[in-house]
Formats: sequence, C-alpha cells, structure tokens
Amino acid sequence: MIWILAAVLAVVVFVISMYNQIVHLEVKLEESKSGIDVALAKRYAVLTNMQESVKGYVKHESEVLEQVVQLRKGMSIHEMNQANGELNELHNRLIALVESYPDLKASDLFLDFQAAIVDCEEHLQAARRFYNSNAALFNEKILTFPGSLFAQAMKKSKQDYFASETSEREQIEVSF
Repeated sequence: MIWILAAVLAVVVFVISMYNQIVHLEVKLEESKSGIDVALAKRYAVLTNMQESVKGYVKHESEVLEQVVQLRKGMSIHEMNQANGELNELHNRLIALVESYPDLKASDLFLDFQAAIVDCEEHLQAARRFYNSNAALFNEKILTFPGSLFAQAMKKSKQDYFASETSEREQIEVSF
C-alpha cells in the first residue's frame, strides 16, 4: 500500500514539475521577446535623437566656419581691415562655442554617434541571442520525451528562432 501511494505521489510530483518547467521556459521566452522590443525601441530613440543632434551641431559649426571663409575669400588687406569687426564677432562666437562646450567637436560627435550605433546594435544582437537561447531550451523541452506528452496536453508548439529580415542584413545608410 505504501509503495502504491509513493508511486502515485512520485507521478504527481513529476507531472507538477514538468508542467512548471514548461511554464517557466515559456515565461523566459516571453521575457526575451520583450528584450528584443526594448532593444529595438532603444535603437530607434538613440539613433534618431543622436542623428538630429549631430546634424544640428554640424550645421551650426559649418555655418560659422562658412561665414569666416566667405568673409576672407577674395578680400584685399583693406577690405579685410574693414571686415575685421565682423570677423572678430564671428571669431568670438566660435570661441564662445568652444569654451561653452570644450568637448563638443564635430569629430567627437561623429565618434559618439558611431559608438551609439555600435552599442545599440550590440544590445539588439544580445537580445536576439537571448531569445534564440530561450527558444532552443523551450523547444528542447517540448520536443523531447516526456515533455512532448505534456506539451501536447498543454497545446504548446515549437517556437521559431529569430532570423533577421533581408533588409536588416543590408548596410544601413546614415546621412547628415
């Protein structure tokens, strides 16, 4: 009698354990899907904001430098002396810009922009790998015996792995 009770108890514990394992893996799979969504949102927000910031700074910087070049271009010494006040004003604006933002140089912005792109892509790639890892664990559990019996009873099916779209395999053009 004790052996029968122990056997029934062992089966119940096994069923509960198997059920919980499948549910646990399904929750991890959903969590990893959410991670991809978060990474995609991060990539969109960071890259959009960073690109606009770089565009704005480059435009401002190039406007000041173009004005200086235009003032100096084709001028005689006499004309340059006359335009000296204007050049001093532009020079002061350029110095003020550098003093206010000593690290704000176009080359640094581009390097930051490139680093942000790499960071976002690495984050997204890690989220995709995490999802695929969880999909593999889930699929392994529900496709192998005895998990396959429980998966059928729970109406669980194999999950697809994340595969990038054809457009994601192409080089992204970033323009300013």
